[in-house]
Amino acid sequence: MTTNPEEKALLADAYQVKREKQQWNPADTTAAIQRGIAKARTRRSGRIVRVKWITAVLVTVLAAGWFLTGPLGNYGQQPATYTEPVTHWGVLEPFRGLLTSDMDSATITSTLNHDYVQLVDRTVTSGIYQFTVNAVLADENRITVLYTARTDASQEIYSIVNTKMTDARTGYVLDNGNIGGMHFSKDKHTIYGRNTIERNRNKPLPEQVNLQFQLSSVVPDVVGNSEKGEKERKYKYSKKMNLSFALDPKFSIPKTEIINVNRTFTVGGYEVLLSEVEMSPLVTRVKFVHAPDQEMDYKTKLSLNEIVWPIEIISISRNGKQTKLSMVGGSGTEDGMMYSFSSNLLDHPESMVLKLRGKPDKVYDDLQEAKKDELEIKIK
Repeated sequence: MTTNPEEKALLADAYQVKREKQQWNPADTTAAIQRGIAKARTRRSGRIVRVKWITAVLVTVLAAGWFLTGPLGNYGQQPATYTEPVTHWGVLEPFRGLLTSDMDSATITSTLNHDYVQLVDRTVTSGIYQFTVNAVLADENRITVLYTARTDASQEIYSIVNTKMTDARTGYVLDNGNIGGMHFSKDKHTIYGRNTIERNRNKPLPEQVNLQFQLSSVVPDVVGNSEKGEKERKYKYSKKMNLSFALDPKFSIPKTEIINVNRTFTVGGYEVLLSEVEMSPLVTRVKFVHAPDQEMDYKTKLSLNEIVWPIEIISISRNGKQTKLSMVGGSGTEDGMMYSFSSNLLDHPESMVLKLRGKPDKVYDDLQEAKKDELEIKIK
C-alpha cells in the first residue's frame, strides 16, 4: 500500500492521464503524460525529497500507465518502431503480440532476428496454475524470460508476481531489483509474457538458474469495495513455484560496449553532462552527471534530476533503417541520473541520437508542438 503522500499525488495524476487517454488519440497522449508530470512537479515544489524517492518517481512514471490500465495496457506512448523478423518465429510465434505493447519490443526483435535466444520449454504445475519458461535471453546486465502462464477454466489468469532468480548451484540472488515485465493474452486463461531481471555484470553468468515466483488469478464472482466505495476485483495467489534451467554459454560471449560521449548541454537553465553510454544486447544505459563547474545545492540537484527527461534513442543501421529505442527505466545516482533503454546492439548500429525534452516545464497541446522543442544529442 502506498503511504508516501508524494507517491499518492503522482499516482493520482497518472490516473487522470489514464482518463484523458481514453478520450484522446495516440498522438495526443504524450501531452496528457506531460500534463500529469507537470502537476506532480507543482505539488512537490518547495519540498525537500530524498534521492531514493527520485528513483521511485522515475519507476512510477514509467509503470503507472501499465499498472492503471491493467496487465494488457501500455505505457501511453506510441509503440516502438522495429524491424519484423523475415522468418517465422517458430514455437515463439505467440510472443509476437508483445511487440505491440512492450517498451522492450526493439530488444526482443533484435535478439530473435540474430538467434540470440535459448529455447527452454520447461513447465511446472501447482493446483490450477501452470507456468512454462519458453525461452530465455541473457547478457552481462540482464536475464529475460519469455513465459506462458495458465489457469484452468475455474479462474482467469492475471499476472506473475514476487519473482526472484538465483544461481541454482550457489543460491546467490542474481537480481539487483526486478524491473518488471509485460504480458498480453488472447483469452482469459492464458498469458504470454516477458520478465526481465537485472544482474551484476561483475559476477560471472551462472551455468544454471532457479526462478521463484507466484501466479495470480481473478476470483470469479467475488467483488469487494474500496475505501471510496468503488467496486474492485479480488485475487487469488498460487503457492510459491520454482523452476530451474541451464543457461547457454553463448550468453557469456558479448561484452558491454562503453561509449565515452562527454557532451554538455543546457536544459531548464542548467548545464548537464552526458557522460557515457553502455550498450549490451539486452539494454542501453545512458549516464548523465551534473556539470562539474556548476555550484548547486542539494535541492537544486534533486530538481535537476526531474528536469532531465530523455524521450528515446534513434538507432540507424548501415542500410539506413531507423529503430526507436524506448526508455524502459531510470534512477537517480549520487552525481546525476542513469536511464535504461531498449537495445539493438546486435544490429550493429552505425549512428545513435538521443532525444530529450527541451523545455521540461512546458505543457504542450499536441505531439508535433513538443517535437519542435526536442533536444538531440549524437551518441555515435
